[in-house]
Formats: sequence, structure tokens, C-alpha cells
Amino acid sequence: MFDYLIFVLYKLFKFVVLLLPKFVIKLFLDALTNFIYFINIEHKKYAKANVDFVYGNTISEIRKYEIIKGSYRNLVYNIYEFIQNQTLDLKGFESKITTENEHFIIDAVKNKRKIILITAHYGNWEYGSSFIPLKYAPTTMVGRPLNNKYLNKELNETRTKNHTEMLSKKDASRGLVKALKNNRILGLVIDQHNGSGIDVNFMGHKVKQADSASRLAVKFDALVIPIFFTMNKFGQYTAKFYEPMEPKSFEGENQILDFTQAQANIMEKHILANPDQWFWQHKRFKEYDKEIYK
Repeated sequence: MFDYLIFVLYKLFKFVVLLLPKFVIKLFLDALTNFIYFINIEHKKYAKANVDFVYGNTISEIRKYEIIKGSYRNLVYNIYEFIQNQTLDLKGFESKITTENEHFIIDAVKNKRKIILITAHYGNWEYGSSFIPLKYAPTTMVGRPLNNKYLNKELNETRTKNHTEMLSKKDASRGLVKALKNNRILGLVIDQHNGSGIDVNFMGHKVKQADSASRLAVKFDALVIPIFFTMNKFGQYTAKFYEPMEPKSFEGENQILDFTQAQANIMEKHILANPDQWFWQHKRFKEYDKEIYK
């Protein structure tokens, strides 16, 4: 009953934001950000623990809370973008997204290379399941189902309507292999804690990170291409592709470790350049430093 109530509230929210003019929507979303930031005490504490752990005394307390509030704002904007994007075709997406280094993925598709896109919970990461398959090639993504079955159904319907296949994290292995064999682009979000991953250094601390992109790339000679959708201003984004990473550039007994560390380095660099757009609310450092969340 509670899940259905939340779903009804979401539908009401969706109806309202699609009717409002853009400048009113932004005012409404900013007010909603302030409200969520005020009441979401538990996750705000996790975010503050993460920011303190990463930055220490190198930035002011005011700046730390700006980063945290920016993270909440980015999440609220993403909910709105998710709703609006359900109505868009490729032309509509291109009116909102500017590409940088697009030739990296165009050349990879043209040369019939197998492609693994990696990204983080940064900016508007959901564009990976909408813009990418419409613009370049059919895509297979991995995601965790929502706990709310009604919202999860709508999420899946939206994600899969643009030549996108969604795989659950629990049983993704076989689907990922099949997707690569069928020359679909793989999309992986790899910035969160992964207990079955390997140790890398991220933002100055040892963490566990998924090494699936590295292992699949080595096995299938696939390019790993980092991509991030950064918000420039409300409703406008830049999709930045980083230089493709070749499996053969990482050889020797530490191939998977070195390959995965290189991916962590790129994510760290991009996130710290504009930290307000990263999802700081998850327990990224809990494997070796769980005491920071107590």
C-alpha cells in the first residue's frame, strides 16, 4: 500500500512538472532540493562523512556543505530529466546534450570494435540508457531494480524503449557476455562500493571497485571508454568521452588491477573537477573505513 502511494505521488509530480514552464520548474525543483536536504538526515551524514574523508581540512566547512547540497540538487534535477526525457526523440536529446570527443565512440563503432562504456553516479548518468543507444548503437546496461515494484516497472519501460536492454546486477554475467558477442555497447556504472571487486586507490583511500569492465575487455578485446554527462546549466549537458583504453596497454600479472586502477583514476579526476554533481550519499569507503559512517 505504501509503495503504491509513493507511485501515485510520483505520477502527480510527473503531471505537474510536465505542465509547468521551465523557469517555474527550476524554482520548484530548487525548493524541493532544500526540503529533501533538510529532512534526509541519515544520507546527509553519509555524504558529510565522505566529503570530510576525501577533503579533510583542505576546503572550508561552507564549501563542504555546498558540495553536499549540490549533490542533492543534481539528484532532484535527474528525477525531472528522467520524466522529461520520456517524451524525447534523438533530436530532442541533441538539443540538450553537447558532445566532446565524440570521435572516440564513432570511430570504435565504425571499426566494429566491441565497446564498454564506464561512468559514475555523476551528472545525469541516466542518459547512458537513452541518448547513447539512440545516437550510436543498441546498448546493454546493468542496474539495480528499485524496491518499489510500481516505480521499477516505469523505470524499466523508460530505460528499455530506446534500443536499450537492462540487466539486473544479480544475474548480469551471462547477459554481459551475450551482449558483447552480439556487438551491443555495454554500459557499466562502477563508482560505488563493490564487495566482490578488487582493491584500488580512489580519492586517496583504498576501496573495493568492480573489475568486470577490465575482465570483459581483456576476454573480448573490447575498448573501455569512460563517459560522463556533466550539467552545464539547468537542462543543458555535455557528454564527454575520454580516450579509449585498450586491454593490450595493460599486460603482465597485474593486468586486471592496473586496468581497473586506471579507470578509477579517470573517475576521480572527473568527479573532483566538479564534485557537486557526484552522488556522495552512498557508503563508498565502507570496506576499509566503515568507522567514518558511525
